[in-house]
Amino acid sequence: MSQIRAITINDVQYNVAQASAVEQKKIMLHIGAKIAFNSATTDTHVIDSTMIFGLLMSLPESTFDEISNVVLRKAFIAGTDTQVTLANFQGSMTSYFKLVAEAIVFNLGDYFTWLDSENAARRAQVKGGKV
Repeated sequence: MSQIRAITINDVQYNVAQASAVEQKKIMLHIGAKIAFNSATTDTHVIDSTMIFGLLMSLPESTFDEISNVVLRKAFIAGTDTQVTLANFQGSMTSYFKLVAEAIVFNLGDYFTWLDSENAARRAQVKGGKV
């Protein structure tokens, strides 16, 4: 049974269902290493939708489309039966990318929490001179 999260972007609320484990694995294999590298080599202390938004901008269009199709497969404008599609964002691509980023965080939050913890431990060792 999938979980559902309400995500608000620019005063519009969307209800987004979490992807299946198989689909989450697919997302993780597409962007997990890139997120790990970027978070480890920058001053990122918490991987959040802002970081993911930036990462999305560096993906090939086909990879972005595959990820967005997975994370928004069961996404609806709250209070309606209107399924979210790219067409809903004509003239508002930033909102679309923000929604995709938030949906990725919803689906891979456990991975991001783990990476944040690992990065914090590594930084503490470096700061303490125990490299």
